[in-house]
Amino acid sequence: MEKINIPTGNVIAFIRSVYPTLTKAEKKVADVVLSEVKNIIFDSLTDLAEKAGVGDTSVLRFCRHIGYKGFQEFKLALAQELDSGQEQQGDSIGDGITEQVRQKNLHIINETTALLKEAQIREAVNMLLRARQIVFFGVGSSGFTAEIAKYRFIRTGLPVEAVTDGHLGPVKATLMTESDVAVLLSVSGSTVDMVDIARIAKEEGKAGVVCITSHIKSPVTKYADVVLLSSSREKPTEGSAFTSTIPQLYILDIIFAHVMQELGETAEGTIRKTARATSKNLY
Repeated sequence: MEKINIPTGNVIAFIRSVYPTLTKAEKKVADVVLSEVKNIIFDSLTDLAEKAGVGDTSVLRFCRHIGYKGFQEFKLALAQELDSGQEQQGDSIGDGITEQVRQKNLHIINETTALLKEAQIREAVNMLLRARQIVFFGVGSSGFTAEIAKYRFIRTGLPVEAVTDGHLGPVKATLMTESDVAVLLSVSGSTVDMVDIARIAKEEGKAGVVCITSHIKSPVTKYADVVLLSSSREKPTEGSAFTSTIPQLYILDIIFAHVMQELGETAEGTIRKTARATSKNLY
């Protein structure tokens, strides 16, 4: 199909204009988009397909029918239109910025708490406590979270490592065994590198896999023994948003607290020992 040039800021209007030319399945997708405009930008392709009651392919056909190469390009254009609309309305929060950010982060934490299941947390904790080796995997902004997790958990005395290189990840995953645990951090759960690492760790390394993601039916989850869901309201126009990192750290902090409780005095002693080792760096 020839690329359709859509005027910037007119995505919704264009969808309405071409609606009669859409197939039955594409119209179902369009109906969901038009009725949930502000929510669609936070959905994955699979999320939208399920809402519309169609297959993933129908969503892709819809996006291409209205002139986009794929779902991500469509979401980006939609998000830009929404952002532009907010600016035109003069929705300036001025001194209310601090309160808006506070409320947003509180909402993210509350949503994440509601998504978490105690049984899944317990299973993840037990896997870490039994592991010969724990490897935190993450790329992009999730790579920074993986590094933070390593620095935090290493103080408990557990054998931890972090891998944030997309090329090194599959190599490390290949070397893992059934005695090891891979903790994968991926907001979308659809990053090619992370899905590849999850597959190799599970199928080739036979390792245990814990996944922290915002999308329950994303590709990476099918290789996970435990899936811990985090809330995310990251727009396509704001990649690596703090609001995606905060729930990841929140979940890791919960796991850390459980690990400390299980290890008891052993972990407390290690924490004190490592604290003394770094105290010389303080004035």
